[in-house]
Amino acid sequence: MIQFYDIFERAFNLFSDPDIDRKYYNDKAGFQSDMLDFLILGKNKFTSPTAITDKLVICADPVGYEESDSGDGTAKYVLEQQVANNGEGVGFTYRIGKEKVRGTYDPTDNSVTFEREVGTDETWIVSWFYAGAFTADFSNCLRSDFPMEAIMDKVINILAYALLSAWGDKEVGRVLDVRNILTDTDFDMYSPANSARAKMEWRNQMNRDMDTLVSELNWRIMATPKGGSNFGK
Repeated sequence: MIQFYDIFERAFNLFSDPDIDRKYYNDKAGFQSDMLDFLILGKNKFTSPTAITDKLVICADPVGYEESDSGDGTAKYVLEQQVANNGEGVGFTYRIGKEKVRGTYDPTDNSVTFEREVGTDETWIVSWFYAGAFTADFSNCLRSDFPMEAIMDKVINILAYALLSAWGDKEVGRVLDVRNILTDTDFDMYSPANSARAKMEWRNQMNRDMDTLVSELNWRIMATPKGGSNFGK
């Protein structure tokens, strides 16, 4: 099994975007929801080895929920809805009124604890989102002598780059749309960091990095003892 959350974490460390940073630190539920869309698009760019990629169609469905209630002067509250996957790999967003705050989840009693007490005149809100997982048994898609832990780690890296590439596709399209409506005068004030060329170069680099990882994965599998004609058996 590959938790989508693990892929998102790898991808986040490769982003260089202030909006993504803010979402990650202040709205983990929203971050996971956004990243899921790009993972779904990006995984279609990962096409080999088919012994692994064919398994990527087997997924656990995403699920999310939001609860709110009036405060009672304490910081801890028990949720009515059971959090998916016992809270593992789930993105939480905590708010008191309109203010986003820190909080923690305790799976032992399905409770949340805010960073401060919630007054009786205030409302607490908890949103959570579980993006899902690739649930296939990858251990039976290759021979038993393959180093599956190392291979799965590389697969997670490839999927992270695939996600980044899909996000880059969207950014390139967005910047091209902006460029098409700007005048020559606007271009004098437009930041080169947000130019279509910069976005394209970043996206293309993600594609090259992903291609390199895919090649390394294929080579590693084929170079394993008893590889070659027995590949994937």
